Amino acid sequence: MSSKLLRDAVLVSIVVGGGFFALTQREAIYEFIGIHPSDIVDARANRLEETDQTDRIDATMLISGSSTSINKAADSHFWAEARVNSGSVRFLVDTGASIIALTPHDAQKAGVNLQTLRYTSPIDTAAGRVMAAPLTLDLVSVGNVTVRNVRAVVIREGLPQSLLGMSYLGELQKVEVSKNMMILRQ
Repeated sequence: MSSKLLRDAVLVSIVVGGGFFALTQREAIYEFIGIHPSDIVDARANRLEETDQTDRIDATMLISGSSTSINKAADSHFWAEARVNSGSVRFLVDTGASIIALTPHDAQKAGVNLQTLRYTSPIDTAAGRVMAAPLTLDLVSVGNVTVRNVRAVVIREGLPQSLLGMSYLGELQKVEVSKNMMILRQ
């Protein structure tokens, strides 16, 4: 009986000691994992705002160090406002897309001259095979997570929304998805 009591006392001491250590060293722990205490407060505030402003991109993105957090929208998708070359594009984040796919309108917003595009690459989509124009984007930034020289395509017809695919996401150190949030880490 006393060995079980001793074991339990040791376990309780470890848990309490670990909790005390984590509490007293939280700033160092936050810095080590790339989170700042103000980010947690901001994320909570953003979640509260999201219930009232589900269509606002800026209310659903939290930027911290070299990571960006995107809250799930009311339609259950992750939407990201990104800087693409010299313009701004609203993307549907699509981990099933192997490459960034732009609508012609969004390609123009990014500074692409549509007259120079050549639709020579066959792309298989959920709607079937389409021809796409391959190109390389100078930079794509979601929050402060920037990737340079990103492969992309422009799809002339049938793409209702530009897709942020794996040619961007695959260059990141980590993409974490939870029930209500996606975190991009560089």
